[in-house]
Amino acid sequence: MLESRAMFEVKLQTYWGDSDAVGIVFFPNYFKFVAQAEEELYRAAGILKDKLMDKHQVWIPRVEVFAKFTIPIRNGAAIRVRLKPSFPGDKSVRYDFEIQDEKGRSVSEGYVTAVCVDRTTFEPKPIPETIRNAIATL
Repeated sequence: MLESRAMFEVKLQTYWGDSDAVGIVFFPNYFKFVAQAEEELYRAAGILKDKLMDKHQVWIPRVEVFAKFTIPIRNGAAIRVRLKPSFPGDKSVRYDFEIQDEKGRSVSEGYVTAVCVDRTTFEPKPIPETIRNAIATL
């Protein structure tokens, strides 16, 4: 379980379209939930992520993901996604995450690492301060 004072949490709802034929949330959708939580983190800071990326002419694509699954999420379940951002360098951000079910049990843990790149050259560049501050403001 993630333990930190610098953590962001959002409650999300799962839907039929998130699930496979037997009614279990399809594993790639866990990363979709993490991406939704990340966008909500920006919103909580009063910022729209796409507008901020446009302003600085950057993208922050994913370069590494990992997840460990412990309990399946059933179709229609409410979940909580907890994010703990960190900055391993001046060009990257890592989101350690935990997804919990309605009972507070951990169903998945992992991380997503992203690197800031220039939109024109796709070369790595330092994360602009306004973006770094938005991520760090929890």
